[in-house]
Amino acid sequence: MSAGRAPRVSVLIPCAPRQHYLEETLLSIQKQTFQDWEVVLVLDGECEENRRMAAVLPADQVRIVLTARPRSGIAAARNAGLPECRGDLVAFCDGDDLCEPGRLAQQVAEFDRRPALGMLATWSRRFDSDSGADLGPRRCPAESDALARKLLLFNAVTVSTVMVRPEVVREAGDFRDAAVQCEDYDLWLRILGRAEAAALPEELVRYRVHEGQFSHRAKIMPSSGLLRREKLAAARRLGYSVPVARMKHLAWVGVQLVNRRW
Repeated sequence: MSAGRAPRVSVLIPCAPRQHYLEETLLSIQKQTFQDWEVVLVLDGECEENRRMAAVLPADQVRIVLTARPRSGIAAARNAGLPECRGDLVAFCDGDDLCEPGRLAQQVAEFDRRPALGMLATWSRRFDSDSGADLGPRRCPAESDALARKLLLFNAVTVSTVMVRPEVVREAGDFRDAAVQCEDYDLWLRILGRAEAAALPEELVRYRVHEGQFSHRAKIMPSSGLLRREKLAAARRLGYSVPVARMKHLAWVGVQLVNRRW
């Protein structure tokens, strides 16, 4: 990337203090076959250890942003980074996941091919952080209509696989603190019907599973009412059956109860 020129892709990485796997994540970005990128690293609290790890990237390709208050949360961290992203595409990535070398290249090519596309996910593969054991794939429908219908049932998308046009996120209202522990799902629902959403049927991200992981202990049922409203609103925008969307949400609630995520 030439100095002073905006990159094509901004990779937005929110980061809590002492993010032990951050260096691996950043190196996976450095190894991308598509090299017109910048990393916008959002520190949710000052941390010299995270700053040291950021130094593995060329200084002109990483920008560090601080949240207004330490421990503001993942939604506030992503929102703090979004205005700093100079690329016309933004790739989300958590500070412990790994991108396969072709991730950015394949997603950029798909956006170039489809001007109406606003959000593009990929498949991912889970792995155990301690042993390295393969824990299997996480897949979602690739075609837009099938993906939308799946999202009205549950969150089939891994946030670290998603690339968006930033104007689509702004139109949808950014990430919301009110969507406690499901801020990504809430945003996907608000994007549906405002822009085309799809997925590449390839495993382009490795999703790390480790002890104490936020998403494993999350209790998301307090946000059930908010998600229900957004599912019904998305169904209306898409011209889908609202009663069916209500039934899908009740099924989702049942799954959360079984999994003790209330």
